[in-house]
Amino acid sequence: MLQAKHYSTAHHFDNLFKIFSNSRFLNKEGLGGELPFFIHSFPVAKQTEVETAIHSLLKRLQMNGINVVEINLYKVCIDILKQENLFDQILTRETALPKQRLLRVLSGPLNIDTTVIPEIHQRVDNQSGKIVFLTGIGAVYPVIRSHTILNNLQTLVGDLPLVMFFPGTYNNHSLTLFDQLKDDNYYRAHNLNDYKL
Repeated sequence: MLQAKHYSTAHHFDNLFKIFSNSRFLNKEGLGGELPFFIHSFPVAKQTEVETAIHSLLKRLQMNGINVVEINLYKVCIDILKQENLFDQILTRETALPKQRLLRVLSGPLNIDTTVIPEIHQRVDNQSGKIVFLTGIGAVYPVIRSHTILNNLQTLVGDLPLVMFFPGTYNNHSLTLFDQLKDDNYYRAHNLNDYKL
Protein backbone atom coordinates (compact mmCIF):
# COMPACT_ATOMS: atom_id res chain seq x y z
CA MET A 1 0.00 0.00 0.00
CA LEU A 2 1.37 3.38 -1.04
CA GLN A 3 0.79 5.67 1.93
CA ALA A 4 -0.12 9.31 1.41
CA LYS A 5 2.90 10.57 3.36
CA HIS A 6 5.23 8.70 0.97
CA TYR A 7 3.43 9.89 -2.19
CA SER A 8 4.51 13.19 -3.72
CA THR A 9 1.98 14.19 -6.37
CA ALA A 10 4.37 16.68 -7.98
CA HIS A 11 7.18 14.10 -8.18
CA HIS A 12 4.94 11.34 -9.55
CA PHE A 13 3.37 13.59 -12.18
CA ASP A 14 6.73 14.96 -13.32
CA ASN A 15 7.76 11.35 -13.80
CA LEU A 16 4.51 10.55 -15.66
CA PHE A 17 5.16 13.47 -18.01
CA LYS A 18 8.63 12.08 -18.80
CA ILE A 19 7.17 8.62 -19.44
CA PHE A 20 4.22 9.78 -21.58
CA SER A 21 6.30 12.14 -23.71
CA ASN A 22 8.89 9.47 -24.47
CA SER A 23 8.68 7.94 -27.96
CA ARG A 24 9.36 4.49 -26.50
CA PHE A 25 6.13 4.72 -24.47
CA LEU A 26 4.12 6.27 -27.31
CA ASN A 27 5.29 3.59 -29.76
CA LYS A 28 4.52 0.82 -27.22
CA GLU A 29 8.07 -0.49 -27.33
CA GLY A 30 9.40 -3.00 -24.83
CA LEU A 31 6.01 -4.48 -23.94
CA GLY A 32 6.87 -7.96 -25.18
CA GLY A 33 3.57 -8.32 -27.02
CA GLU A 34 1.53 -7.42 -23.93
CA LEU A 35 -1.36 -4.95 -24.01
CA PRO A 36 -0.42 -1.27 -23.67
CA PHE A 37 -2.40 -0.98 -20.41
CA PHE A 38 -0.90 1.03 -17.58
CA ILE A 39 -2.11 1.82 -14.07
CA HIS A 40 -1.03 4.75 -11.93
CA SER A 41 -2.30 4.03 -8.42
CA PHE A 42 -2.31 6.70 -5.75
CA PRO A 43 -3.47 7.09 -2.14
CA VAL A 44 -7.14 8.03 -1.81
CA ALA A 45 -6.18 10.94 0.48
CA LYS A 46 -4.47 12.52 -2.56
CA GLN A 47 -7.58 12.32 -4.81
CA THR A 48 -8.12 16.10 -5.08
CA GLU A 49 -4.42 16.78 -5.68
CA VAL A 50 -4.28 14.06 -8.32
CA GLU A 51 -7.35 15.38 -10.16
CA THR A 52 -5.69 18.80 -10.40
CA ALA A 53 -2.41 17.19 -11.46
CA ILE A 54 -4.15 15.19 -14.21
CA HIS A 55 -5.55 18.40 -15.74
CA SER A 56 -2.12 20.05 -15.59
CA LEU A 57 -0.54 16.97 -17.14
CA LEU A 58 -3.08 16.97 -19.98
CA LYS A 59 -2.24 20.61 -20.79
CA ARG A 60 1.50 20.00 -20.51
CA LEU A 61 1.35 17.03 -22.88
CA GLN A 62 -0.84 18.93 -25.33
CA MET A 63 1.65 21.82 -25.39
CA ASN A 64 4.25 19.22 -26.37
CA GLY A 65 2.13 17.94 -29.26
CA ILE A 66 0.78 14.87 -27.44
CA ASN A 67 -3.00 14.83 -27.50
CA VAL A 68 -4.67 12.73 -24.82
CA VAL A 69 -8.24 11.47 -24.86
CA GLU A 70 -9.55 11.64 -21.30
CA ILE A 71 -12.40 9.27 -20.56
CA ASN A 72 -13.90 10.17 -17.19
CA LEU A 73 -16.11 7.17 -16.41
CA TYR A 74 -18.29 9.15 -14.02
CA LYS A 75 -19.02 11.78 -16.70
CA VAL A 76 -19.61 9.04 -19.29
CA CYS A 77 -22.22 7.42 -17.02
CA ILE A 78 -23.94 10.77 -16.32
CA ASP A 79 -24.03 11.55 -20.06
CA ILE A 80 -25.55 8.13 -20.85
CA LEU A 81 -28.25 8.58 -18.20
CA LYS A 82 -29.03 12.06 -19.55
CA GLN A 83 -29.22 10.77 -23.15
CA GLU A 84 -31.73 8.15 -21.98
CA ASN A 85 -33.70 10.82 -20.04
CA LEU A 86 -33.08 8.86 -16.83
CA PHE A 87 -30.74 11.16 -14.93
CA ASP A 88 -33.41 13.26 -13.17
CA GLN A 89 -35.47 10.15 -12.34
CA ILE A 90 -32.44 8.45 -10.80
CA LEU A 91 -31.62 11.55 -8.74
CA THR A 92 -35.20 11.72 -7.46
CA ARG A 93 -35.33 8.03 -6.50
CA GLU A 94 -31.72 7.59 -5.33
CA THR A 95 -32.26 8.31 -1.62
CA ALA A 96 -35.46 6.25 -1.41
CA LEU A 97 -34.07 3.12 -3.06
CA PRO A 98 -32.00 0.53 -1.18
CA LYS A 99 -28.44 0.39 -2.59
CA GLN A 100 -28.84 -3.06 -4.15
CA ARG A 101 -32.06 -2.01 -5.86
CA LEU A 102 -30.40 1.17 -7.16
CA LEU A 103 -27.53 -0.92 -8.56
CA ARG A 104 -30.04 -3.13 -10.40
CA VAL A 105 -31.82 -0.04 -11.77
CA LEU A 106 -28.51 1.39 -13.05
CA SER A 107 -27.22 -1.90 -14.46
CA GLY A 108 -29.64 -1.70 -17.40
CA PRO A 109 -28.81 1.72 -18.88
CA LEU A 110 -25.18 1.44 -17.77
CA ASN A 111 -24.59 -2.05 -19.14
CA ILE A 112 -20.86 -2.46 -19.81
CA ASP A 113 -21.15 -4.48 -23.03
CA THR A 114 -24.06 -2.76 -24.76
CA THR A 115 -23.73 0.84 -23.60
CA VAL A 116 -20.61 1.93 -21.70
CA ILE A 117 -17.91 0.29 -23.85
CA PRO A 118 -19.51 1.39 -27.17
CA GLU A 119 -19.75 4.95 -25.77
CA ILE A 120 -16.05 4.88 -24.83
CA HIS A 121 -15.18 3.50 -28.29
CA GLN A 122 -17.09 6.33 -29.93
CA ARG A 123 -15.42 9.01 -27.81
CA VAL A 124 -11.94 7.67 -28.55
CA ASP A 125 -12.72 7.34 -32.28
CA ASN A 126 -14.01 10.92 -32.43
CA GLN A 127 -10.77 12.38 -31.08
CA SER A 128 -7.25 12.04 -32.38
CA GLY A 129 -5.24 11.08 -29.34
CA LYS A 130 -1.95 9.33 -28.78
CA ILE A 131 -2.85 8.17 -25.25
CA VAL A 132 -6.14 7.40 -23.47
CA PHE A 133 -6.52 8.48 -19.83
CA LEU A 134 -9.19 6.65 -17.83
CA THR A 135 -10.33 8.69 -14.82
CA GLY A 136 -13.33 8.80 -12.48
CA ILE A 137 -12.77 5.18 -11.40
CA GLY A 138 -13.68 5.63 -7.75
CA ALA A 139 -16.80 7.68 -8.49
CA VAL A 140 -18.47 4.90 -10.53
CA TYR A 141 -17.88 2.08 -8.04
CA PRO A 142 -19.74 -0.29 -7.57
CA VAL A 143 -21.79 0.32 -10.73
CA ILE A 144 -18.65 -0.21 -12.84
CA ARG A 145 -15.64 -2.09 -11.54
CA SER A 146 -12.13 -1.32 -12.73
CA HIS A 147 -11.15 -4.85 -13.78
CA THR A 148 -14.38 -5.15 -15.81
CA ILE A 149 -13.55 -1.99 -17.74
CA LEU A 150 -9.97 -3.14 -18.38
CA ASN A 151 -11.13 -6.57 -19.56
CA ASN A 152 -13.68 -5.03 -21.91
CA LEU A 153 -11.40 -2.35 -23.33
CA GLN A 154 -8.86 -4.78 -24.76
CA THR A 155 -10.39 -4.39 -28.23
CA LEU A 156 -10.35 -0.61 -27.96
CA VAL A 157 -6.81 0.37 -27.32
CA GLY A 158 -4.65 -2.04 -29.21
CA ASP A 159 -3.31 1.02 -31.02
CA LEU A 160 -3.11 3.41 -28.07
CA PRO A 161 -1.56 3.23 -24.63
CA LEU A 162 -4.32 3.30 -22.02
CA VAL A 163 -3.58 4.78 -18.59
CA MET A 164 -5.93 4.20 -15.66
CA PHE A 165 -5.65 6.56 -12.69
CA PHE A 166 -6.61 4.35 -9.77
CA PRO A 167 -7.42 5.56 -6.24
CA GLY A 168 -6.00 2.70 -4.21
CA THR A 169 -3.35 0.06 -4.74
CA TYR A 170 -2.23 -1.98 -7.72
CA ASN A 171 0.43 -4.53 -6.83
CA ASN A 172 0.83 -6.02 -10.34
CA HIS A 173 -1.64 -8.78 -9.44
CA SER A 174 -4.75 -7.20 -8.00
CA LEU A 175 -6.55 -3.90 -7.67
CA THR A 176 -7.66 -2.68 -4.23
CA LEU A 177 -9.96 0.31 -4.61
CA PHE A 178 -9.62 2.92 -1.84
CA ASP A 179 -7.14 0.47 -0.25
CA GLN A 180 -10.18 -1.37 1.15
CA LEU A 181 -12.15 -3.05 -1.64
CA LYS A 182 -10.29 -5.86 -3.34
CA ASP A 183 -11.35 -6.25 -6.95
CA ASP A 184 -10.78 -9.38 -9.03
CA ASN A 185 -7.18 -10.10 -9.95
CA TYR A 186 -5.84 -8.25 -12.95
CA TYR A 187 -2.37 -9.14 -14.19
CA ARG A 188 -2.20 -7.55 -17.60
CA ALA A 189 -1.51 -3.89 -16.79
CA HIS A 190 1.91 -2.36 -16.28
CA ASN A 191 2.38 -0.57 -12.98
CA LEU A 192 3.45 3.01 -13.69
CA ASN A 193 4.75 3.40 -10.14
CA ASP A 194 7.44 0.83 -11.06
CA TYR A 195 7.77 1.70 -14.76
CA LYS A 196 11.24 2.29 -16.16
CA LEU A 197 11.85 3.80 -19.59
